[in-house]
Amino acid sequence: MDDRIWNLIRPEVRALESYRVGIPPHRIKLNQNESSIELPDSIKEEIVERLRVVPWSRYPRQARSELGAALREALDLPEEIEIVTGNGSNELIQALFATVLGPGEKIVVPVPTFLLYRQFAAILGAEVVDVLLDADLGYDAERIIEAIGRTEAKAVVFARPNNPTGTSIRIEAVERLLENADALVVVDEAYGEFADDTVLTLLPRYANLVVLRTFSKAFRSAGLRIGYLLAHSVLTEQVVKVLPPFNTGIVSCEAALSIVRHRALLRPGLEQTLAERDRMVEALEGIRGITPVPSEANFICFRTEKPPRSVFDRLLDRGILVRDISGYPLLADCLRVSVGTSDENRTFVTALEEIMEER
Repeated sequence: MDDRIWNLIRPEVRALESYRVGIPPHRIKLNQNESSIELPDSIKEEIVERLRVVPWSRYPRQARSELGAALREALDLPEEIEIVTGNGSNELIQALFATVLGPGEKIVVPVPTFLLYRQFAAILGAEVVDVLLDADLGYDAERIIEAIGRTEAKAVVFARPNNPTGTSIRIEAVERLLENADALVVVDEAYGEFADDTVLTLLPRYANLVVLRTFSKAFRSAGLRIGYLLAHSVLTEQVVKVLPPFNTGIVSCEAALSIVRHRALLRPGLEQTLAERDRMVEALEGIRGITPVPSEANFICFRTEKPPRSVFDRLLDRGILVRDISGYPLLADCLRVSVGTSDENRTFVTALEEIMEER
């Protein structure tokens, strides 16, 4: 190693591990919470046609206007709520943190949760204040409020529904946080379309609420890398200063516009995913040694009485790739499986049942 280069790198970055998801050989991929259903060909064809007429030699139009207007109409948002688009919601989380957090400043993060919250905060030199979920993987709003007040944290961030647990904080608890915590409340609704309700209804009343969403899950477009942030203009006007200009390219923007305009075509697939999820939970409840966690997302966290790594490996031997989450706090006996197609889910359940019956 060349120490001259190593010593130029900030200590906060040197201390981090890269965010990587291993993809070993497999035939059924159920490890990254992607949609198992492709976009309809009619939408893809419209996107291609739109791209034929958009100038490729020019920088893209600012996505905030056209796509933002389409999203505002789709979500029935009032004019005071601004929308900022980005390369997936991850870019927007990073930009938001860079707007709010500085070295030594604190952010509260209920754990276990999405690992990139901690990583983005660490890059900025900020300090993460962990608040463990309950034993049933639920949220305690009062403990979160206490942690914010005790540490004078500038923000709290959590996923709703949470990744990797699939559990969700109640709307009433989010409202208590907004009213009682002197901090920015950041709610990552990457899986929001799979839940029964949304905090978007609270946005008009609370200027300290930020909501993030993505096209990667329910909109079946993880490969497009496009997400959006919703907040009052006092915040969005600052976040856009942190983002690079023209941060969303024409392919993503034009595709997102077509998807939003034809979102009704995606509804049957969403309902299919929810039905498959519920069938999987019921099937997992019938396997001895397996305990699924109730999920409001498009994946299921489940506890296993056998060592989770052994179960993971035995599934992979059968070509089925799930996610080993046993390294997370409170999840030492857990794996996570995405909801796939009906055939994929049946194959997974049958394989898991056989593995749990093995001596």
